[in-house]
Amino acid sequence: MTYWDDVIMKRWIKSANSAAFLALTLSLAVGQPAWAERPDENQSGPTVPVAPAGTATVAPALLHIPNLDASITELATDPLFDGLAVDWTGLLNFYAENGGLALFTTPTGLSPLGQQLYDRLPIAAAAGLQIPAVVMTAVANAPLPASPDNQGRAEALLAAAFVGTAVDANTYLGDADEHGALVMNKISDAQAKGEVGIKDLLDEQLPTYYRFWALANYLPKQVAFLEKGGWPEVPSVKKLEPGNSNPVVNAIRARLGVTGELAAADVVTGDVYDPKLVAAVELFQRNHGLNDDGVIGGRTIEELNVSAEERVRQILLNLERMRADGPSFQSRHLIANIPSQEVKVIQDGKVTFYTKAIFGKLERKSPTLSSVIHTVKLNPDWTAPAKIAAIDEVKRERSNPGFLEAKGFTIYDRSGNVVSPDAIDWHSVGPGNFPYTLRQAPGPENALGPVKLDFPNDHAVFIHGTPTVKLFDKQDRFFSSGCVRTQQPVELAKFVLKDDPEWPASRIDDVLKTAKTTLVKLKDPLPVHITYVTAWVDEDGVMQFRKDAYSYDDLPRLPRAIKQQLVAAAQQAEPAPALGEPDKDEGKGK
Repeated sequence: MTYWDDVIMKRWIKSANSAAFLALTLSLAVGQPAWAERPDENQSGPTVPVAPAGTATVAPALLHIPNLDASITELATDPLFDGLAVDWTGLLNFYAENGGLALFTTPTGLSPLGQQLYDRLPIAAAAGLQIPAVVMTAVANAPLPASPDNQGRAEALLAAAFVGTAVDANTYLGDADEHGALVMNKISDAQAKGEVGIKDLLDEQLPTYYRFWALANYLPKQVAFLEKGGWPEVPSVKKLEPGNSNPVVNAIRARLGVTGELAAADVVTGDVYDPKLVAAVELFQRNHGLNDDGVIGGRTIEELNVSAEERVRQILLNLERMRADGPSFQSRHLIANIPSQEVKVIQDGKVTFYTKAIFGKLERKSPTLSSVIHTVKLNPDWTAPAKIAAIDEVKRERSNPGFLEAKGFTIYDRSGNVVSPDAIDWHSVGPGNFPYTLRQAPGPENALGPVKLDFPNDHAVFIHGTPTVKLFDKQDRFFSSGCVRTQQPVELAKFVLKDDPEWPASRIDDVLKTAKTTLVKLKDPLPVHITYVTAWVDEDGVMQFRKDAYSYDDLPRLPRAIKQQLVAAAQQAEPAPALGEPDKDEGKGK
């Protein structure tokens, strides 16, 4: 039975509103060979059947539950689960194939899987997992098994909650063949790896990262745009400013009317780029990482013309990124996202600090990493990395003799002796031949600005300020050699130290005036993540897209479930031939 066959069957069953009919249908749906392999219920001791090839297997220590099929069938008729899509037929088939062995329970309590699921569900729900409150209450209040006699109900309840919420069973991320209870086949491998394996399974199927669920819950809306044919393409225009007249204005109105930046009542005709359309364009620009000045140029047209299908695929890719990386995100953390060129401090899903950022140029990309900020360095000095010193700084000194001295650099040879810039033939040194170290003193010209945030990593990158503040006015800010430059480094330092009574903002200001390098250890170290995310729902609930600046986005194909949905939508949209008229495609080999 396919996923969509099962959906149709469940809707048909629900419309019949008959518990007896449902029980009969579920029983008939289970193949007789599978039922025949179930152990005799009167057997004593655990029984481990040999599962048919290609079916589920479980750890041999788990025990058979008498009449588990009856408990599942009874629960399937309970209105409790009306708001949750559970593949009851598949669930019955699964337990029939594994011989009715318990996965989530023991005769007197919960198995490690059951306990972790029990603990995980409320956390995932708080992060955005859509699960009816009545189901959560039922799971939370379910009496723990006290004997094999009442174990069946608890096992059925937890199994249904897992199947009804698992990512691969209920979102487009799961392969069409995994929808429903087939996702339970993953349990065997997880249990074989112990507690860590079970945690990894639940991390994959029940993420607790709020950004994952915000994006997953938005995805159906983006798929709906695709079902309706997407949006019209906007012709190229070199530059369009507010108040200008241009035939392209109508196309822009139509485009933004589809995705909602422009209200339907404002999708009128006319060539004038009017204030309402300007406001809509500015909103679109903000949500796509563009300067929100209302001026339409090449980059705005480029983003307007990204297809609805590509946006869906972009969301799918970033959901998988979030699913993989989400377990490492703490409730309080700093996130520096490369495509959005910004730094945020997040506390319990809310932005508590924000600043623009500059990331690595295309030939010196910023790395993605996770670490912990332990130290704030006020008035940092800077030792130029060997590659930067031999290429960038040598080039600047050649073109502008005296540059290094003017910028506060001291030059050291390999013995640590100070060398005068005049003693070096700058045209004879360079990559592979630069036996010197360049160290820049603290001050207004220092490449790190007034503050540096240190965290251990293998890439020799960190977060700091910069003297070239005008670069923050740029739309695309990929200018560094890999580090993260922030627009408000002093404010960031004050923020991360705000709960340390020894370092009030006034003391930080006083130290910065001295130009003396000072290290401050964080009493509450701050987890830091440099990420590469090109699609997400922000903390205000707004969908955000960014350009794939580093060309990292290997977009996946549309899942089969979405393709089936598009075919069904197209068939519904195609008008049927009038009664008595031949089908226009009849006889054409369609």
